[in-house]
Amino acid sequence: FRYATMRFRLRKMGRRREVNEQYDLPEDLDALDERLRRVALETVQTDARKWFSGEPRQPRDPNPWICFLGTGGSPRCMLTQSARTGGFMINLPGFALHTDPGPGAILQANRFNLDPTALDAVFVSHAHTDHYTEANTMIEAMCRMMSQRRGYVLAPGEIFEHNYISPFHQGQGTTTGPYRGGPASTLSLRNNQPVALGEVTLTPHTAYHGGENYGYVLEYQGLKIGYTSDTNYVRAYRDTDGQIQEVSSANRFGELHNVAQIVEVREDLKEIYSQVDILVANVTLLNMWGHRHLTGYGLIDLLTGSKVRQCYITHLDSAYFTNPGLANDLATLITRRSGVNCKVPVEGDKYEL
Repeated sequence: FRYATMRFRLRKMGRRREVNEQYDLPEDLDALDERLRRVALETVQTDARKWFSGEPRQPRDPNPWICFLGTGGSPRCMLTQSARTGGFMINLPGFALHTDPGPGAILQANRFNLDPTALDAVFVSHAHTDHYTEANTMIEAMCRMMSQRRGYVLAPGEIFEHNYISPFHQGQGTTTGPYRGGPASTLSLRNNQPVALGEVTLTPHTAYHGGENYGYVLEYQGLKIGYTSDTNYVRAYRDTDGQIQEVSSANRFGELHNVAQIVEVREDLKEIYSQVDILVANVTLLNMWGHRHLTGYGLIDLLTGSKVRQCYITHLDSAYFTNPGLANDLATLITRRSGVNCKVPVEGDKYEL
C-alpha cells in the first residue's frame, strides 16, 4: 500500500511539474496585465460590432427549409437527451420561425451552424418544459443580445401571464444601455384567429393535451405547413374482439390495445391538418399515452386520404432512440399504412420546403 501511494504521489508531482513548465507565468507581470486588458477589449469591440450592428450574424439564407434541433419529446427523452428537445426552425425568404425551443435549442443551433439572430418569430405551443425552456434564450438571440426591438413572440396567454417567458424577454424591461431591446410584439394566441407576420400568416389551432395549447397552420405563397403540437386525437376505437374502447388514462399508459379500427377522432384536427402540404406531427409513441398525445395509429388515420405530401414525425419517446432503428421502423409503418411519405428527420439536416 505504501509503495502504491508513493508511486501515485510521484506521478502527481510529475504532472504538476509539467503543467507549471507549460504555463509558466512571464516574469513581466505588467506586460501580462496589459495583454489581458488589451485582448479582452479588442474581442469585446469586435463582437459588439457583430451583435449590435442591426444585422444577423450570418447572411440570411434565401432558401426555404425546415431543420429540426431535436426529434425527442416527453419527460423521459428530455431528461436523458437520448434525442434532443430543441424544437425546429422554419426558414422562408425574409422570415424565420423557431417553434418550441425546449432544452438544447441554443446548443443545437450552434452545433448545426444555424443563426438564431436571423429569427423573426418564436412560437411556444404550451407551458411544458420540453417546449418552452429555452424560449428566453432564443428571444435574446432574435433581439440581438436584447439590444434591438424586433421580432414576434407567439404563445398562449398563460405563458405570458405566469412569466414562463420572463417579463424582460417579453419586452417589459426598463433596462437602459445596450440591453434595452426585446420583442417588437408579444401575441397571445387565440383559436382559429390568424396572425399576419409580413408575408406569412400563422393560424393557431387548439390542441387537446392539458392547459392552454396550440398547434398551427403557417401559410406562405400557397404553401401550407402544419404543426400539431402535443394533442390527443383518437377518442375511441374498435379492438380485435369487436369491442368499442374509449381512449383514456384508465387504460395502461393510455394504451390503444389490439386496434382493429379507429371509430372516433378529433374531427377538427383531422379537417385542419389533412389539408396542409407539409405536416410536423408530435407523435411520442405508436400506441401509448393516447389520451394526451397523437399516437402512431392516430397519425395513420389523420394522413389517410389527406393532401399531405410530406410528414415529419418528431417529439418521440426515448424508446425509439435507445432501440436502434425503431424510429425509422415507426415511420415506415405509418408511411405504408397511410400512403403518405413519413420520416423521422435527422437532427441538423435541412429539408427543402
